[in-house]
Amino acid sequence: MARQRGGMLCVLTQAAYRVVSAYCGETCIPHLVERMAGSDLLWLALVSCIVTLASTGQQDPYTVENKCEKTCRPEEECLPLNGTWDCFCRQSLNGSDVHNLQPQLDCGPKEIKVNLDKCLLEGLGFGEEVIGYLQDRNCNGFLKREEGNWMSMNSPVQASACGNILERNQTHAIYKNTLSLVNELIIRDMIFTINFQCAYPLDMKVSLQTALQPIVSSLNVSVGGDGEFTVRMALFQDQNYTNPYEGAAAVLSVESMLYVGAILERGDTSRFNLLLRNCYATPTEDKADPVKYFIIRNSCPNHLDSTIHVEENGRSSESRFSVQMFMFAGHYDLVFLHCEVHLCDSLNEQCQPSCSRSQVRSEVLAIDLAQVLDLGPITRRGAQSLGVMSGTPSTAGFLVAWPMLLMTIFMAWLF
Repeated sequence: MARQRGGMLCVLTQAAYRVVSAYCGETCIPHLVERMAGSDLLWLALVSCIVTLASTGQQDPYTVENKCEKTCRPEEECLPLNGTWDCFCRQSLNGSDVHNLQPQLDCGPKEIKVNLDKCLLEGLGFGEEVIGYLQDRNCNGFLKREEGNWMSMNSPVQASACGNILERNQTHAIYKNTLSLVNELIIRDMIFTINFQCAYPLDMKVSLQTALQPIVSSLNVSVGGDGEFTVRMALFQDQNYTNPYEGAAAVLSVESMLYVGAILERGDTSRFNLLLRNCYATPTEDKADPVKYFIIRNSCPNHLDSTIHVEENGRSSESRFSVQMFMFAGHYDLVFLHCEVHLCDSLNEQCQPSCSRSQVRSEVLAIDLAQVLDLGPITRRGAQSLGVMSGTPSTAGFLVAWPMLLMTIFMAWLF
C-alpha cells in the first residue's frame, strides 16, 4: 500500500509540475517548493491545483493529444485559442525555408489564382499585409487572405494582360507571369519574386482565346428569362479544331478541307445545347443572298455532298462540321458561310437531330437572320486580288472544287 501510495504521489507530483510550469513558468516552481517544503500543504496544493484545472477543462498544452479537426501542415502546429483548437503558423520558421515557398496554382478558365503559404511568408519577414505586383505594375494589390493560412492573388487568362507571356505548342497554351512581393509601398529591402505558369490543353475555346486575329464571328442570344448567351463560330485548319485561320481572309486550295466550329461560351451550358439549324454558303457576304448552297439543312447534313461530315450538333455546347473547299459557278472567287443557331433546352427539347432522308428533303423553314453567324471571306489560293477583295465575279475563268460542280450546285438548288 505504501508503495502504491508513493507511486500515486509521484505521478501526481510530475503531473502537477508540468501543469504549474506550463501556466506560471518554471521560474516559480523553486520558490513554491521552498516555501511549502516539509509541510503537507505542498501535496494538498498540488492535488488541489490538478483537481481545479481538471474541473475547469484546462489541460497541459504539451501533453494533450492533437484536437484539431484537420491535419496541420508541417509549417503549422495545433494550438487552442478561446477554447477552440486550430492550426497556427509555427513561430520557429525563418528565412532558410524560402525554398519551400512554392505557389499552389488554380488554373481557371478566366483567372489564374496564385496561392502562397502565409506561414512561410511570415518566416521570410512579411506581415499581415503583403503587396503583390505582376509583370505589368498596373496589376497590383494586397494579397487576399484565404482559409487555412494561405494568401492569394489572381492573374487574368488573356494574352498580354498584366504582362502575361503566351506560348503555344501543338498540345497546350501556356501563360507565364511573375509575381513580386513587398511589405510596403515604399521599397528599401529586397523584392521577392515568384515565377508561375499555367498550361491549358488546346481545344476549340482555348485556341480562339490564344489566337491573335482569328477569323471568328460572335452573336449574343437571349433566351426568355434564362439570361443572355454568347455564341462564337470560327474557321479552323485542322480536324482537332485547335488551329484557327487568322487574318482578313482564309485562303485554301480547292482540295483542302474546311473545318467550322461553333461554341456556346457564356450562359448555362449544363442545360442548353448548341444546335446548328441551317448552315449555307453564298457567293457574297449577304446572308439573304438567294444563291445558297446548303451544308446543313434542318439540322442535318446535305447527303448529296459526300465531303460533308457533321461531327457534333445538338449534343453539347459545341457544334462542329467539315466540308471540302469549293467555289461557286459563275466566276466567283469568294465563299461566305452562314449558320443559323438555336439554343436547345435539353430539359424540355429533343436536341440531337435524327437525320432521315425524308427530314433532310423537307422544306427549310424561314431562316431567322437575327440568329445567323457569318464567316468569310474564304477564297481559293491563287485567286485574283480584285475578286478576293470585292466579292464580285472575276475574270479568272470558271473555278471548280471537284468534278461535276455544276451538277452539285444544280442539285443544291433543287434540294
